[in-house]
Amino acid sequence: METQFQYIVNLAKQYNTYSKDSAVLYQALNDLPEEIVAEIYKDYGNPENRFQPVNVLRAEVARQLQNGVKVDAALIDQIKDKIRSKDVTYFDHLASLFLNELLDYPIGKRDMFANWQKPWAIFHTFFYNKWTKQKENVQNYLDQIGTDLIEKLDLKEYVFHRVDFQGASNFGSEYCWLALYPHIKNSHRDAYQFFLKISESPEVGIVAGHSIKKPQGNQFVKINNYNKVISYFESIKGEIIRLNKESRNYFKFAPGSQAAEWEDFYSKNIAALSYSNLNVGDLSKCNSIEELKAIAEFPKDTKSNQIWNLWMFKSANIGDVIFANKGVNTSLGIGIIEGDYYYDADATSYHHRRNVRWITNKVYQYKPNTYSDYATLFRPDTFSSTKPWEYILSEYARLYPELVLVFEKYNLIFNRQNDIKADEVIEEEATDELEEPINFWWLNANPKIWSIASHQTEELQTYTTYNEKGNKRRIYKYFEQIKPGDIIIGYESSPTKQIKAIYEVTKGIHNSDKGEEIEFQLILKLEIPVSWNELKNNPELQKCEVFNNNQGSLFKLTVEEYEIIREIIDNKNIISEKLLQESKVKKYNFSEDEDKPFISEEQFLKTVSLLKRKKNIILQGPPGVGKTFIARKLAYEIMKEMNDANIEMVQFHQSYSYEDFIQGLRPTLKGGFDIKEGIFYTFCRRALAHPERQFFFIIDEINRGNLSKIFGELMMLIEADKRKEKYALKLTYAEDEEDRFYVPDNLHIIGTMNTADRSLAIVDYALRRRFAFISLQPDYGINFRAFLSDNGLSKDMIEHICSSLVKVNEKIKDDVNLGEGFQIGHSYFCDFTATVDENIWWQEIIDFELKPLLEEIWFDDLNNVGDMLNLLSR
Repeated sequence: METQFQYIVNLAKQYNTYSKDSAVLYQALNDLPEEIVAEIYKDYGNPENRFQPVNVLRAEVARQLQNGVKVDAALIDQIKDKIRSKDVTYFDHLASLFLNELLDYPIGKRDMFANWQKPWAIFHTFFYNKWTKQKENVQNYLDQIGTDLIEKLDLKEYVFHRVDFQGASNFGSEYCWLALYPHIKNSHRDAYQFFLKISESPEVGIVAGHSIKKPQGNQFVKINNYNKVISYFESIKGEIIRLNKESRNYFKFAPGSQAAEWEDFYSKNIAALSYSNLNVGDLSKCNSIEELKAIAEFPKDTKSNQIWNLWMFKSANIGDVIFANKGVNTSLGIGIIEGDYYYDADATSYHHRRNVRWITNKVYQYKPNTYSDYATLFRPDTFSSTKPWEYILSEYARLYPELVLVFEKYNLIFNRQNDIKADEVIEEEATDELEEPINFWWLNANPKIWSIASHQTEELQTYTTYNEKGNKRRIYKYFEQIKPGDIIIGYESSPTKQIKAIYEVTKGIHNSDKGEEIEFQLILKLEIPVSWNELKNNPELQKCEVFNNNQGSLFKLTVEEYEIIREIIDNKNIISEKLLQESKVKKYNFSEDEDKPFISEEQFLKTVSLLKRKKNIILQGPPGVGKTFIARKLAYEIMKEMNDANIEMVQFHQSYSYEDFIQGLRPTLKGGFDIKEGIFYTFCRRALAHPERQFFFIIDEINRGNLSKIFGELMMLIEADKRKEKYALKLTYAEDEEDRFYVPDNLHIIGTMNTADRSLAIVDYALRRRFAFISLQPDYGINFRAFLSDNGLSKDMIEHICSSLVKVNEKIKDDVNLGEGFQIGHSYFCDFTATVDENIWWQEIIDFELKPLLEEIWFDDLNNVGDMLNLLSR
């Protein structure tokens, strides 16, 4: 690392000279290569970039250099005066958009160049930029040094923060610095740091972050080579680690989607995380984040927030503070961690746990941007450090004075008067940087080019800032503004038209072998996608940029817009999320099933094969033969697991309609009508979002509905060979030509049909052609007898039930007015428990279930009913 270290030192010496001696700086400007000056003018003269008076100044200086004019202090002052006076004639060579923005620029009491008195602050970008490669080199070298220090000092739980020659406020600096601090800390501000300042005369030492109350004094020593950096840090390592372990940490904690688990966690005095997708099990004996990465089978250099967040939860100190949150601006309560991490294997979900003393469940609602630059209070993840903790505590103390004594009891620091004003400018030392709020974005993706459905959680993705033709994407300035930590809503455009994922930015705009791009990581893949139609008519989103002009790739969302969209996402997914978490998915194989349906294995597997090929089947038969039960078992067998989260069920009836099933207009609370998606449409979209899984839609009593009316366009789309995008149709209520729909290949339809109901019409022939029909019969054989025996019925009772029902069913089948569709199914007799008398149980079934049934089917032959009842009685 000595080469990298000395490279930065030498640049620092050069920049220090430029900063102190303007004459030397101006001479260096006049000596810049023509190609660099041309790029600078092209960049600062670009009207798509953010307008600032200083950028007009930079563009004009670059133009004068191109024209052979020598730059000096007098020329700089002249150009500044032209900008102050908004002399558009002088700048008529600039784009009209730039000139309009110059004319519209507000003139205040403060001079527009008040912050730009030092020439180095204005012109550092002429030297430290992407064209000279110095900026890229320095940033890479700082990253390499930071990584090397963590490795050589064996600081596995530490990360680093770097500030290069742009300076903390991007005003330009003549030195760089690195701060190593524990990842569990919210930032270097909250920690004692291994601090390295690389200047013309480098220094190393201990620095206390500005948020630490009553800190130990900073210590510095001068060094002249990299080896001495390592040696000095080794000598103070123990002290810094001790100081950081003794200081308190503050976290935010999301108790389930939309805080669904908050009341339960509060009542049990716990905080708990799920992270079921990581499949890591008990972490009690996990001693480092490297071990956790290995257990989760993640690469060592992973940037996974889930890994970091779970590790922070596991390693947080007893006594640390937790804010329970809902969304990014609502605090639901405050707690103190009281116990070490433990794993509750008996819980249905949220196995990773900590005991927490919740000291209040009072709610605090933050109004965005009312404190400093904080657009939001909390990060939109599950468990992480929180920055404005003192402000939150102060707000609680202001709103709920009774909490003051509670806070004092637990030594919680807060401002009694809460005199922190929204517009207060907090002066920081030169070693700190200004806070940048999280931004929220909407990214349009063409599913044929960049498919969200194929992305995996924690997987890094990139998106180029130039399109396929080599042109900058629309609203290019948004790509320039995006930065690590920002949140992106991932939306697949036509024909999908759904929000499918949420991403977190890991790298802002940068160059790679693909060209200029941004990088982000999938943090949440939606189980149930959210469609365009569900959002576009929301009255609270009418001013949202995305819904006013959707032509482009990247759009900015306000905090309020993100919160609205996120709540819709969570509300739609919360039930399925709980189902996924609470269902302990078990492997399934029919031959090993202890709770088999009463059907032969041969017939069952033949039906499975038929369902795979035909995609649509109907199980028909008399009541009580277990049609719905068998339908689920068929789904399990194809999935090879007992996963009810991938199964949806509906029951048809005479009033059921296309609007309920597919799509239709529904009245809104505020008047008017919105397009609402039906249950089948939503389930199809979910199956489309997860092409790697199999989904099953069970329609109970399928023949009770008006099938032609309910199915509509599905008459064609459900056919096995039409399950392709090329067969997609425009639906009845679709608003534009691109809004097309098709049934995915990984969705299977299983209908059940009761053949004993005389009131039902014959199934539509057009629909009948699209289904395979499987007839099920009552089975009183070996399997059923074994089941009754396991339930506790005596051998004599079992023999009587089975033999008498076989005889009754034979009589029913032989009746020309009835037939096998009216037989008595075995499910009538599956509810016996050993806690009741079997004779009483059997007689109640005869009197209140079988007798009414027999009287209905033989309403014109009651003598026959009497004979059958005598046969059934013991």
